[in-house]
Formats: sequence, structure tokens, C-alpha cells
Amino acid sequence: MAKGPQAPEKKGTGRRGESYYSGSRDDLIPLIPPGAKHILEVGCAAGMTGRRLRELGFREVVGVEILEEVAQKAVPFYERVIVGDVEKTELPYEEGYFDCILYGDVLEHLVDPWKVLRVHNRFLKPGGAIICSIPNVRHYKHMKKLLVRGEWEYCEAGILDRGHLRFFTVKSIEAMVEEGGFEITRMIKRPSGAKWLKWLNRALGNRLIDHLVRQYLFLAVKKHQPAGTG
Repeated sequence: MAKGPQAPEKKGTGRRGESYYSGSRDDLIPLIPPGAKHILEVGCAAGMTGRRLRELGFREVVGVEILEEVAQKAVPFYERVIVGDVEKTELPYEEGYFDCILYGDVLEHLVDPWKVLRVHNRFLKPGGAIICSIPNVRHYKHMKKLLVRGEWEYCEAGILDRGHLRFFTVKSIEAMVEEGGFEITRMIKRPSGAKWLKWLNRALGNRLIDHLVRQYLFLAVKKHQPAGTG
């Protein structure tokens, strides 16, 4: 699932191209906290992010990927690749093992991402971090299509990727992360839209920004372990 930064949206064809799984999430890597050594990447796809992390000298990188044929391509770049559905697979590691977990455009593909964050919390050391990218369903283009035209049309990639099961705004992201026992310490908002809208947003003191954002990238630090997940 770990794709590159979101590409322009295309109508679905019913098949995933190879490029869907071959991107490196270089945009997430700078958010990894200094001193992190043991990294878990959920949705590692063909392993391009893992390859980059190894080049950068991280001590151990572990991947999780649901598609076996894709996961096999990732094997050379990780200490271990776990093949399976992350929502059904128990991680074979002790509590507090990892310093950082990456979810690059993954959580919106899950049935219960809230539970995944709660469960994975215990595999992070105290003060460990998660790094996520999640599309913004509140983007004005999709709200316009829904409210004015009554359209909700899935695409090959983007905010309405046909593989998305859950949809988030910045408020629901914050609520999910807090429920998982984390606190967002850095948020990057990636806007897209017409130049006049960006100008209007600046003129209004950035009040329209959450209608222009296509994707949120954020770092969240473990604050506590949620009850009932130990």
C-alpha cells in the first residue's frame, strides 16, 4: 500500500499499475525522529522506502505487506518482511521494540485503523513515534462534486482512491491519533487548487487551508498505552 506522494487522480480501471507499489516515501523520511534505529513500515509495497532507509543507515527496518507477490520484491531491502493483513497479523516482536512506525497512505485502506493504532502503540518504546500520510476528504473539489453535482466517483489514485475504506478530515485524524495514545507534534499540510483560491486563502489569514489540503503528513509521539490493549 505504501505508494509515492499522491498523484493526480485518474478514473479507476480495475487494475493497479506497477508504479502504484514502486514509489519511495521520501517525504516521510525527514520526519523520523533523530536517534531512531528500529523502524516498522506498514504497507511497505515493493520496498523502495526500505531501500532508501537502508542507504541512510538505519539499523533495522521491518516491513509489512498484504500482497505476497509485491512483498517478495521488498525482501532484499528489509531485515524482515511480514506478509499478511496488518489487521489480522500479530507482530512477532516484544513490546517497546520499535522506535518509529510508518503508515504511508495506509490507514485509510483499513477496516479499523483506530484499533491498529491502539494495538501498535504497545510495540513502540516510550516516546516512540508514528509517521502518517492521510488524504483529506474535505478538499474543495470533492465537496463541490458531492454537494453541487451529487457525485462521489472513485479514482485510480488520490483522495477517492477506489481502495479507500475510511475517509478523514484533520479533526477526525486528530481524534483517531489521540484515541491511539499519541499526540501530533508536527503537521504538514499539502495544498492544491486554483491560484485564485490560494490567494484568497492567504488574504483570509489561512482560514480556507483545510479545504485546499489534499494530504496531511504528520508526526505523532506516543504519550500512553490505551487501556485494554496490553
